[in-house]
Amino acid sequence: MVPALYVFGDSTVDPGNNNHLNTMAQGIRWPYGIDLNNVRGRHTNGKNVADFFATYLGLPMPPPYLNLSDSERSQIKTGINYGSGACGILNTTRVGECLSLAQQVKYFTITKMKDLPKALKTQKKVREHLAKSIYFFSIGLNDYHPEVNNNITSNFSSTGFADHLLDEITKHIKVH
Repeated sequence: MVPALYVFGDSTVDPGNNNHLNTMAQGIRWPYGIDLNNVRGRHTNGKNVADFFATYLGLPMPPPYLNLSDSERSQIKTGINYGSGACGILNTTRVGECLSLAQQVKYFTITKMKDLPKALKTQKKVREHLAKSIYFFSIGLNDYHPEVNNNITSNFSSTGFADHLLDEITKHIKVH
């Protein structure tokens, strides 16, 4: 059994983190959320792909990291969603304030080092939990959008830019 789903990404998986940030990229307008008890923050009318994946795994929908208090974060064992709309793989890809992939990974590191040990009590249980968990990434579309990425794509060939993005995302994915 998979104990947790940890989600990293852009608006395709943002469950409401951007509601806490100074950005126009918030899923707060109609029809967002109408099929999910009018929960605002998702850039869909209901569940996003990460929510469906969690449900398939028998897990609750991972809550938005920024919606949680410190005490709530230290109790969650089933996963957290760090996704943020209008961001990308590159730190320069953004519309207003957002959680860059680097910031999302930083928040996950806090979850791993500070919150999970409180919830699971021992480092051995934390390691086992993380080894059995699933890490879901849905990010990169905004990196190709010239108005969001400061037109950086013009500095590369199409395959060169793809290679650049792969190099950048690889920096954030490590096996511990």
